[in-house]
Amino acid sequence: MLGLVAGVLLVGVGGWLASRSYGAASFGWFAYAPLSGAVYEPSRPWSQVLGLVAAGAGLLVLGFVAGWAIARRRGGDGSTGADRPAERPDA
Repeated sequence: MLGLVAGVLLVGVGGWLASRSYGAASFGWFAYAPLSGAVYEPSRPWSQVLGLVAAGAGLLVLGFVAGWAIARRRGGDGSTGADRPAERPDA
């Protein structure tokens, strides 16, 4: 349960941080030189990078929790199944 909460929280906070544009120009004239051939590409703010990393980590945590829950529900105890008796199809 704690892993699920942590994963959802990481994805939520990461998405929120990545969607914020601190200091980035969203309108107007911003470093466009039409005849120079040089392309200006501003660097990403650290909060956006941190948000993307947090969202990725949250998705990894959620994937792990989902896989663990599915394996637990199916009775996955880490054994290979060689010590279990074979199931009879006619039973």
